Amino acid sequence: MPLPKKRPRTRSAFLRRLVATFCLIGSAAPISAAETGEPHPRVAQFADYWVGSFSNERQVRLHEDRLVPDYPELVRLPRDLRVHRLEGSPLGDLVLFLEEIKMDEPTLAHRQRVMTFAWRAESQEVEVNQLFFKEGPTYDRTLLDPEKVAAMTKDTFRLEANCNLFFTWDEALQRFKGGMRPQACKYDHETSGPVYAEFDMILDRHRLMYRDRSIIRADGSIRGEIDGFSWLRFDRLADVPVLANGDLISRDELMRRMPASGSMEGTWEGRFIRVGPDGEILESFPTRIIATYLPDGEAFDFQQVNIYRPGTPEETRIESFGKWDVDRLHFFNERLEGWSKDVDLDESGLTSVFYMSYLDGSGLKVSEVISRSPDDPNKRMRATQYMKDGKILRRTLIDETRVEGPKAATE
Repeated sequence: MPLPKKRPRTRSAFLRRLVATFCLIGSAAPISAAETGEPHPRVAQFADYWVGSFSNERQVRLHEDRLVPDYPELVRLPRDLRVHRLEGSPLGDLVLFLEEIKMDEPTLAHRQRVMTFAWRAESQEVEVNQLFFKEGPTYDRTLLDPEKVAAMTKDTFRLEANCNLFFTWDEALQRFKGGMRPQACKYDHETSGPVYAEFDMILDRHRLMYRDRSIIRADGSIRGEIDGFSWLRFDRLADVPVLANGDLISRDELMRRMPASGSMEGTWEGRFIRVGPDGEILESFPTRIIATYLPDGEAFDFQQVNIYRPGTPEETRIESFGKWDVDRLHFFNERLEGWSKDVDLDESGLTSVFYMSYLDGSGLKVSEVISRSPDDPNKRMRATQYMKDGKILRRTLIDETRVEGPKAATE
């Protein structure tokens, strides 16, 4: 069965320390990392937000789920964004390397940039110097090893100073916003003549959004705009550009995206009560459920072990695995395949749903609602329905208590 993919997480302790001890300093001239030996705290924060792996897959999924005509302002093409910090670069102490990959050409970097930074004290701005590779095409370039890029000197690159980016910090919204200066970045296009490049970007701790387009100077018309969509939204997958073992999303980011499900990690004990279609009790037996969100770099993101009638000769164990898939957890075991998703409209943030199908060709479907108690984090309730051809075959009711795990008896 094909499974989705993932990404990495590791943050620089140095950058975290700088941000935590944030203090503004003043100067009449730009201060760069190369001049001082360490970045300005706001520059360090900006870089910390930018480093990692991102994807616009959630934006693409929203388009696909709308089931509407293919309006041009809806994004269609999945893209990945990987931003590395280059250690030991001769270009300075804080240097980032960016590769954006369109999924229709997964072996090429649609955009490939190296960035250095300066602090504009007079305007309280982070200035980003975009360094373009001198050799080869500007777009759709061969993917590069970040360690090799880290050894490259300034002679490898060209700087378009008028195309630098400038960002200010928005305290109210806790984000950076900026881009190119208006009508500053000019170039001659082979068919359209003189053109202005426009680039705007918003960056916070968990997402990056940008708009990239060009305008023909002669008549002000838009020559090109990415994907027919004015803004691309990239959601963070991890704090490092690439996770090990094909992993696509970090454990921390997965838990942040699924707070209801994540809050139910641990070992749960309870009793299954199976009920017939007319409400008659068919059987009742004890159970133990062990739910674990796996560490970064594992092949799967989630593991669950169901033990029915634990400690008896009739004990049955079922092991399931899960992998993150855009906005839900895709999981399977020997008998079932399905997905789990938090109920976003539940303001309490305590409810998730499962939907599963049997793999034996029987057509049997299973839906389940699971809710954690608002009064006791170690209590939860589940209701499961087994359906075929739109008819209820049986139901299972479960009340459980968490007896072990990261949240047990500590909240």
